[in-house]
Amino acid sequence: MVQHIRRNPRKLPSVRKHGLSALLLLAILGLSVMAWLNISAKNPPIKHVAAEVLLPKPMAQNPTNTTPPLPDLLKDDNIPQNVNPTDQISMVGGPAETVNAQSRPHPQPRTNLLMIDGRTLPSRTQSIRNYTPLLRAPIDGMSQMTPYGRVPHPHKDGRTALSAYAKPFTPKAKTKYISLVVGGLGLNPSITRKAINNLPGTVTLSFAAEAPGLQGWVNQARARGHEVMIELPMQGSEPIGTRTLISGRTDMSNVKNLEYLLSRAQGYFAVTNYDGGILIKDETALLPIVKRLKEAGLGFVYDGGIAENRLAPLAKREGLAYISGTSYLDEERHDASYVMQNIKILHEDSYENTPIGMGFAYEGTIDGIRTWLAAKPKNIEIAPVSYALKKG
Repeated sequence: MVQHIRRNPRKLPSVRKHGLSALLLLAILGLSVMAWLNISAKNPPIKHVAAEVLLPKPMAQNPTNTTPPLPDLLKDDNIPQNVNPTDQISMVGGPAETVNAQSRPHPQPRTNLLMIDGRTLPSRTQSIRNYTPLLRAPIDGMSQMTPYGRVPHPHKDGRTALSAYAKPFTPKAKTKYISLVVGGLGLNPSITRKAINNLPGTVTLSFAAEAPGLQGWVNQARARGHEVMIELPMQGSEPIGTRTLISGRTDMSNVKNLEYLLSRAQGYFAVTNYDGGILIKDETALLPIVKRLKEAGLGFVYDGGIAENRLAPLAKREGLAYISGTSYLDEERHDASYVMQNIKILHEDSYENTPIGMGFAYEGTIDGIRTWLAAKPKNIEIAPVSYALKKG
């Protein structure tokens, strides 16, 4: 028996329906093309155009302009045209030199000079260039061993520290001499270097005996032509240190401390005091100190703080080379002007005497000496203090 498969009938789309769909699609495409063309027409592509710089046009000259010229404010001061009255200042507080700007095509360096009492203050950093070094210390045969180290001692040929380590000096005829001492050195490295490098070799330098690196400072000073002293701490108004020479001592403790202080370096020709207002009046305590200094072949330069002291008669009796300072350079003030005025006072002494000015390690003291040197009288010079000490 043949089985028949029954198919379900399906409706096929009509021709009219397909035609309407095609027309609708064409209409949509046409509208899209027209819209795109419309947008393209309203937004043309950007063209790259070079930027144009617009400069301001010059103002047309008005031949009929009657505006009056500006007044010359410097006319009454007799200032020429093309001149800047504040162009240069030659010194602090001084008038300006008139300079024609057209005659100076290139700027010149300024020179500002400080003035004190109408005198020029040299540069604070300028070193002395002309100097004669002294012999390097120690000299063979000029020392003696102690429990603390070597101390000065006369040579077997008769030379002493005073004769061997002092700065050689020959005075000139018809010339007045003063001696200047700057003490307290070795504790402040900056001031110490300034004194060594910026002062002439005829200025005597004095170092604290217990300054660190004392031998190095002595060597530097002598290499720059300075003779050197060391300062012995003596009992006075200042606090007493472990090595201070003390009043009331009758034993050998002062001598032991003295030998320790003398062993700190070699190359000094004399000693001076640091303070000592109490000890200097005690002849009993001073006597063994004076004898030991004489035995070492040294001299003593007292700062002159106390006029009536027992050191002077003891030194004369024992044969110790001794001299006292005339005045302090910076006792009340430490500025250069005050120091310079005190140096002037030393000029009033006679040609036979050599007055001694004692200064301390202040910048103003060093600057004051340099200022005085820059304008000193021609017939006045500085002599090392050893010259005054030997002269007596």
